[in-house]
Amino acid sequence: MTARSPSSSIFKTDGPDGTRRLAAALARAARGGECLVLTGPIGAGKTEFVKGLAAALGSKDSPVSASFNILRTYGGRLKIFHFDLFRLGPGELENTGFSDYAGRADGIMAVEWGGDIRDTAYGAERLELDFRLAGGDRREIRARAEGGVHGAALARMEREWRRKKK
Repeated sequence: MTARSPSSSIFKTDGPDGTRRLAAALARAARGGECLVLTGPIGAGKTEFVKGLAAALGSKDSPVSASFNILRTYGGRLKIFHFDLFRLGPGELENTGFSDYAGRADGIMAVEWGGDIRDTAYGAERLELDFRLAGGDRREIRARAEGGVHGAALARMEREWRRKKK
């Protein structure tokens, strides 16, 4: 980690294993009800992050890119409601059942291609994770929390990440 503030951080990973370890740090920090908005180009590690999150939460299933399904659900200590909004057009979010999952205490929403939800009531509180290519398999993941619950989750995630890197 190279930069820190109460509501944002930058994490650097060295490949898919590092991205999954970062997701595991978030899984240990999660309490339920979190909304993760995952952005970045195709192949930047968004789905790899969701795989790490699912494994760390104890899911028996490994997530796949949800591009042809808007929603997939995975079980574990907390459920993962894995949305992929890549194929949605303007105004189509309301038709997905998205609101039924927002804020559920028994799970975490992981929303790929979710940049458009920022301007909705669902996106008022969220943890944005912007995945950037950093050469080869390396990634830079910029995290920004909106809202107190997500700020606290980010702070716990930072502590878990630092603790596991030692």
